[in-house]
Amino acid sequence: MVFSSQTIHQLLSQSSEQRQALRQVYGRLPTTRCRRRTLCCSLLPEMTLVEALSVIQLLANMTTPNQIKLSRGLVHYFFLNAVEIAFCPFLDGDACLIYADRFFGCRAYGLWSRRYYEEQVARSREAKRLNQQQWEGLGVSLPQAVVDFQLPYCSQVEIEGDVRIDDQELLNVLDTVETISGQFEAWHLSFRQRYFSDLSFLLASLTFGMAEAVRLKFETVRDILSTGKRDRLAEAVEGLPNLWMGLR
Repeated sequence: MVFSSQTIHQLLSQSSEQRQALRQVYGRLPTTRCRRRTLCCSLLPEMTLVEALSVIQLLANMTTPNQIKLSRGLVHYFFLNAVEIAFCPFLDGDACLIYADRFFGCRAYGLWSRRYYEEQVARSREAKRLNQQQWEGLGVSLPQAVVDFQLPYCSQVEIEGDVRIDDQELLNVLDTVETISGQFEAWHLSFRQRYFSDLSFLLASLTFGMAEAVRLKFETVRDILSTGKRDRLAEAVEGLPNLWMGLR
């Protein structure tokens, strides 16, 4: 199942209850502060469909200049994340533009135990190596520094108040988020399996079509690595339509 703008519009109209439930589930996580403040916001985390819909609704409600700015940032991220480490598209200076609705991956960072976090890093590293092999099968060698990049364990996240949380409770919250998102059944699975839980891939696919988005990404990455040129990317972004106007 492939998403379209019409699909997104229908899912938004049907998901207000689930998005409200998501906010309530997030309330089970403690309020935190971090002295590093956004220095670790180098990646757009994986997310569930309901989390993506919550942020898409935010985008739909923004002013047109902000919609265009964030759309371009997300498309840039999709095309470039294989060749460079960039900041999260929702980061503006030292502020998160969607902080109140940020994803579970952002909220849980710094709350996992070191042991469990390192286990997650090992799984992520293996997935990135498989992705590297797929690119090599297409004749493209990705920068090793990008393939090897992982956010380090953060010990500077501080919980406000006396609330404490452990790995099991974090997993329970994540399971609840998955259950809420799973109410959309086939679309939930499609977002995970076809779009790899990646909002930037979803946006690029809505803009160009899935097959064309994949083709453009391959050609952009190949051009950058072989010649350093980004003309193809600049051309694609310059003509980017505003998908969010019709979703208000």
